Amino acid sequence: MSSVPVYEEELDGLLLMEYEEFELKHPSFLVLGLPDTGLVGVISANHLVETLGMKEVAGIDVMTLMPPVAVISKGAVRPPLRIYVKDNLMALTAEAPVPPASVHALAKMIVDYAMKRGVDYIVSIVGVASPARINIEKPRVYWIASNEKARKLMEGVEAEGFLNGYLVGPYALILKNAIRARVPNLVLLADAYIEFPDPEAAAEVLNVLSKITGVQVDTKKLLEQAEMIRLRLRGLMKQTKQTMAEMGGPSPLMYA
Repeated sequence: MSSVPVYEEELDGLLLMEYEEFELKHPSFLVLGLPDTGLVGVISANHLVETLGMKEVAGIDVMTLMPPVAVISKGAVRPPLRIYVKDNLMALTAEAPVPPASVHALAKMIVDYAMKRGVDYIVSIVGVASPARINIEKPRVYWIASNEKARKLMEGVEAEGFLNGYLVGPYALILKNAIRARVPNLVLLADAYIEFPDPEAAAEVLNVLSKITGVQVDTKKLLEQAEMIRLRLRGLMKQTKQTMAEMGGPSPLMYA
């Protein structure tokens, strides 16, 4: 990976950088792993990158709105949001919560970038704040579709429609921007702990993702390392809770 971007785009303090050209196979999927309830998206996206051996090709830096911190990975300075590619999959991972002041710009940048890259589907992975999670042996997976094309992905897949509730934060704005831009956005949600990272919830979402993308993702290692993952991500979980509180509460909630 070159340290010199071949393409740059700036929007309201956000800087998107591509390090090399690449081609996506189709149908293509951009999987979003932003910090939220249970860090379900973060854990899922990181597992995809590691298990599939995805290649880092781009990143998004928040130049003016984040604390003055530089992320160091494998001895190099890296942006806090990174984009990886393999075959028909792209995955966006995050090292820190999205600052509330940059949420609107980031949502627009992600949808615009998906359009630029000809992505067929944006897949958002989210945790459902579940107070009774400790009593749920197998987290349930729900879905929201931005349009009929995204809805068809769930035909024959064992998951429930997310009927009543609300989203808060980046995923809510990405969904709205996708609807406006007519980009298919499928939101996959799983019952998750409010207080702790939830690898088990991520595993259930990845099982559904495997069915809709046709890319088999082995979750055995993810489940075996669940406790280690919880310990490693507890700092990010604490930061995420604080950020989500600033944006209006846990995201999302579901009503019976």
